[in-house]
Amino acid sequence: MIMPPSAAVRVDRGSPVIAIINDSADVDDDRLKPAVAALQRQIDEHFFWGWRAKLSFKKPIPADAMQVRILAINPDHDDAEGYHFSAAGLPRSEVYSRDNEDKFIGYPELFATLSHELLEMIADPGVNLYAQGYYIAGKRHMKAFIGYEVCDAVQDKTYKIDGILVSDFVTPEWFEGSRKKGSVKFSYRGSVHEPFALTSGGYVDGVARGHFFSKEGKHAKRSRRHRMNARQARV
Repeated sequence: MIMPPSAAVRVDRGSPVIAIINDSADVDDDRLKPAVAALQRQIDEHFFWGWRAKLSFKKPIPADAMQVRILAINPDHDDAEGYHFSAAGLPRSEVYSRDNEDKFIGYPELFATLSHELLEMIADPGVNLYAQGYYIAGKRHMKAFIGYEVCDAVQDKTYKIDGILVSDFVTPEWFEGSRKKGSVKFSYRGSVHEPFALTSGGYVDGVARGHFFSKEGKHAKRSRRHRMNARQARV
């Protein structure tokens, strides 16, 4: 829900403050604090999308901050990682510390998911940006509008910063279909080698011929956020 301009809080989408809010009893603040510091390093030193963000892990929550809330369980029980607008008109996402079997997913995976959501929130805070490109089906390139989800294509690829597991991400050139294979770096870790390519555990969301679609790598793990995007695309 997007509120009318008079009700919305003004926010600088080019260099936002993002509040990390821990509402899960599974997650120890003492473990989360160094992870937030590592994620800030990733944003400042590695994420070369041109935008920056300042992470906040303190109270009170800044009035103009985007939010990432860590909850224990998805209240909808549909494996969707809720991404929506708050009543103030600010982007907000949720990360869940437990899986559908009510088991704690563990800190390494939780921190990688947090990294994934933060980077995608910075690149596309409204979950409404698309590139005119294609998806790869066998040897064919099928025309499509591809969503600016910067971690999905390399979902299964991670690396560490100060011992904290973080997500790989594609570069802006990944969304440029005219680039030749191997001509530039297409993800931070070099996990893919041409535009719109997926790792075996990656996936891509897009719109082709007026319909929402998903294309998955051979071993792709379904994204909670992806399913939220699918619902948005059908609205």
